[in-house]
Amino acid sequence: MFTNKYILLSLLILTLIGIGCTPSATPIIAPVRPEPTVTHVQQQPTSKVFIGIPPISNPLIQAENESVEELVARIAARDISYSRPVLIVFTQVESKEMLSLGISSDRWDEQKCWFYETDSNRACTDEDLNNYFLDHIIPKVFFAFAYSDSVESLFLVRHFYYWDGNYPNDYLRLFLELKDGKWIEKSILPYFW
Repeated sequence: MFTNKYILLSLLILTLIGIGCTPSATPIIAPVRPEPTVTHVQQQPTSKVFIGIPPISNPLIQAENESVEELVARIAARDISYSRPVLIVFTQVESKEMLSLGISSDRWDEQKCWFYETDSNRACTDEDLNNYFLDHIIPKVFFAFAYSDSVESLFLVRHFYYWDGNYPNDYLRLFLELKDGKWIEKSILPYFW
């Protein structure tokens, strides 16, 4: 009798264990994704802003009977030396094949020069050149023609100036654009090589 009870009890325990170990019958519900909807993007008007080259707010324009070099000298006096007294020298590039060599700042490569003072300018003389090339405190701007096509011209610019005992240089690219038969200042950007 004890064995019958023991067998029944064992079967009952196994049945209970078996029921507890079987996987549940509750279904797993996956999240429901909404149906994709197609929306048409409204076309926005095209922006007039040109990315990459900052616009010049008040560009200088070539004056009547003014050479391109004289225009560049005016731009250098106003936009590079900020209307402070400066010697501006039109010179030449070191190499047309490798513009990365920069421009000459040697006295013997000078082709034309100007001395700009506050609100006035004049062509420089040999005496000016001798004095100002030796004087390290007066700022100097050297520029040279690099490239031109029928619409744009590129000038390389080198600005020497005195600052707290140091003599830093700024290297710039000056672009001019031809509009209605006159050259107009388009942009002045840093020149890295």
